[in-house]
Amino acid sequence: MTSLERLAHSVLFPALGRPTVPRWIDGPVAEGLGGFVLFGKDIVSGPQLAGLTAALRERAPHLHLAIDEEGGDVTRLDHVGGVATPGNLALGRVDDVAATRDVAYQIGLSLRAVGVDWDLAPAVDTAVNPFSPNGVRCFGSDRAHVSKHAAAWIEGLQSAGVSACAKHFPGHGLSGTDAHLGTPSIDLPVAELVDHYLDPFRAAVAADVDSIMVSHPQVTALDDVPASISAPVITGLLREELGFDGVVITDALEMQGVASVAPLPEAAVRALRAGADALCLGAWSYGEDVRIAARSIVDAVHAGDLPLARLERAAERIARLGERRATRADAADPETGVRIARRAVEVHGSTRLRGDAVLVVRLEPVASPASGRGGAEIESVLADGGHTVESVRVAGDTYNGAGIVHAAISEFREEHGPRGDVVVLVRSPHRYAWQEPVLDRILATTPDVVVLDMGFVHRDFSEARGWVRTYGASRACVTAAAEVLVPA
Repeated sequence: MTSLERLAHSVLFPALGRPTVPRWIDGPVAEGLGGFVLFGKDIVSGPQLAGLTAALRERAPHLHLAIDEEGGDVTRLDHVGGVATPGNLALGRVDDVAATRDVAYQIGLSLRAVGVDWDLAPAVDTAVNPFSPNGVRCFGSDRAHVSKHAAAWIEGLQSAGVSACAKHFPGHGLSGTDAHLGTPSIDLPVAELVDHYLDPFRAAVAADVDSIMVSHPQVTALDDVPASISAPVITGLLREELGFDGVVITDALEMQGVASVAPLPEAAVRALRAGADALCLGAWSYGEDVRIAARSIVDAVHAGDLPLARLERAAERIARLGERRATRADAADPETGVRIARRAVEVHGSTRLRGDAVLVVRLEPVASPASGRGGAEIESVLADGGHTVESVRVAGDTYNGAGIVHAAISEFREEHGPRGDVVVLVRSPHRYAWQEPVLDRILATTPDVVVLDMGFVHRDFSEARGWVRTYGASRACVTAAAEVLVPA
């Protein structure tokens, strides 16, 4: 093994693939692999995760172990005993930077407890487009508002001794395209990009964020390729314009936003050449992809397509990640998230459930590939409180979904009469054309329902008997919603 091969491995961050230490990692770890990004499929319980990270570090203390723990809807730990928190949209709604800082600190403590030292969060995108798939992951639609909460979140997490990562540079939120599925477009003049659009990342740099994730939108005024492989974006905007000298990590290179433009061997080299330091390979990238990426990097250096000095600088920056130490010693407070989720809830009309039976009608969104398994569901919380709970779920591809919903509500009302309440649970329904006529029919034929809106706020539901907004669907938000539906 040569020093060049060790350098090539040091910038790679694949997934692990299973909740135990897999055999395939032995070779790459011995060759200096930078670390791993842990995903939901790697996590069974808190003790299991702590044991897994300890076993990995036993093999190689240098490994950096990263995770996507944004809190709120994008969580890996909520369902295994980690702290339950509202997400960014709810924090932005509360608009208390101390609360935002405290939530992030609690997340940091939760990550430290299971041996994770690098959190690929927060998302500091600005939801200027209500159809952005990242809407509920944003602090809001105003850049100044997002900037102050981004800085507070970073400060809170890093005060717990965990490195933060502001994402998704140069910022989703303008496009309605999901970078998992295609290449978003940022069609703005350079002056507007520099003077306004990048403000949340400017705030993150000022907050001394340890890393920034570059995603795959195409910045049309600067380049004709995704940002993750664009030198004008990474080196020009992020390094030179914003003065960032921390670790730049790519968003997953398996995502179609870049994979449709450059396959892994090419994307790995082009990302490094553009100024990235760490390559997130993706949730389904294991030993074979590691070998492919490492070989392409070595070959590119030999061919003169990638300067050795660029690779060495990337490795130096990654090595610095392990230097983050805790600066705050407050104890863990598992109730922090629920307290703040209660403050985010918005209530309209008559929302209190009147009987002892409830039908929950779920209009299911398309699950984001970024999301982990969620926490509690409103059905189980209501059932635990003594209600008889029935549920019906329909999605965009459900056969006769509108008919199913109408029939289920009608039959439930026939069965339970005035003792039966109907709760219609939606998450950003404006993003799914099929949901609008379903909701219109419900509100026209059965307005005596409570709408529980747990997504990005866009549609008005004042036609319903009652209407609750939680600004997220995490376990903390579910708890807060249940307290509104069934007050103590």
